[in-house]
Amino acid sequence: MKLPIISLPAVIAVCMTMFASCTSKNNDSAKSDFTISGDTIIVDPTTSVLQRIESTTISQSEYSPRFSASGQVKAIPAQYAEVGVPFSGRIVKSFVHPGQKIAAGQPIFQISSGEYLEICRSAYEAATERDQAERALARAKRLYDSRMISAREYEEAQADFDIKKRAAENAAASLRVFGGDIATMSPGQPMTVKSPITGTVIVNNLVNGQYVKDDAEPSVIIADLNKVWVVASVKESDFSKLRNIDKVEVSIDSWADTLFAGSIYHINEMLDPATRTVELIVECDNATGKLKPNMFGVVNMTDSPTGAILVNTAAIRRHDDKTYVVKDLGNNRFVNTFVEIGESVDDATIIKSGVIPGDKIVTKGAFYFPEM
Repeated sequence: MKLPIISLPAVIAVCMTMFASCTSKNNDSAKSDFTISGDTIIVDPTTSVLQRIESTTISQSEYSPRFSASGQVKAIPAQYAEVGVPFSGRIVKSFVHPGQKIAAGQPIFQISSGEYLEICRSAYEAATERDQAERALARAKRLYDSRMISAREYEEAQADFDIKKRAAENAAASLRVFGGDIATMSPGQPMTVKSPITGTVIVNNLVNGQYVKDDAEPSVIIADLNKVWVVASVKESDFSKLRNIDKVEVSIDSWADTLFAGSIYHINEMLDPATRTVELIVECDNATGKLKPNMFGVVNMTDSPTGAILVNTAAIRRHDDKTYVVKDLGNNRFVNTFVEIGESVDDATIIKSGVIPGDKIVTKGAFYFPEM
């Protein structure tokens, strides 16, 4: 017996008919669970849908708004110094090593430089000429008092001294810029470079006898890292949230299980036009030394507590670009209600408007209801 040959299009047509039939039955079944009267959805009291949904009376609770911004750890500029050589020359002696604690004014290294020796020579010559002019002025004063020279000669001696004194002061000031003191200077003495701050030697690349050019990169870095800055970029849309910050914590990628307490040190007044962000500086204690410059992390900010309506995020439904909830009116009657939502916190979402405390909304099974 030969079996009838059934074409592929015929098979597809039969399958589509069966699928449409099943879908139609399911839709008819779903529709039979609800009756819609205007905006009100009435649930058939005999349907099992009522056993699969839960409603909750909403209330206002205390909530502390939170937001975050990515940031980077940086040394505080006033507590960070990159020390280079002021002149080309040869390193006579290096006094420090990495990790060493150092006080402001403590010697870092000595350098022998022809340029520095020339400054010293000029200062010494200027001081010598001033002293000579001072002695000449004293002699002219005695002669003038004895009527042995004219007033003009005395005035010339006075003018010469004033010029030499000013030149000596300028030369001494130039020497002090580089840490030299004309009173203690000796011929051929190398220049001693001292630490400008109290801190820890982070880097020291100098070697005794090394020749270093004046345009070389800084060879010694000193920093006080007991406190550090975390510099973050706050989005323009979050700028208004900075007004009432109550708590600041920093989480660092390298220390995922630790939160570092901080305080807002400065908020930049200028908005970056390229990134549309505002620079925020948070100061953190770093006595443990865990925060290293250039580490990346997140600045978490918590606002002062305020009242807010928070509902289970599962209660929020969406239609196009709008959001709504299913309000429970009682007696198996429900209505879809548009709401304005705010940020999400864990499993809850803030509702800004659309419902008020005391309203009852569906918090479980809202997806069973017909869409708006």
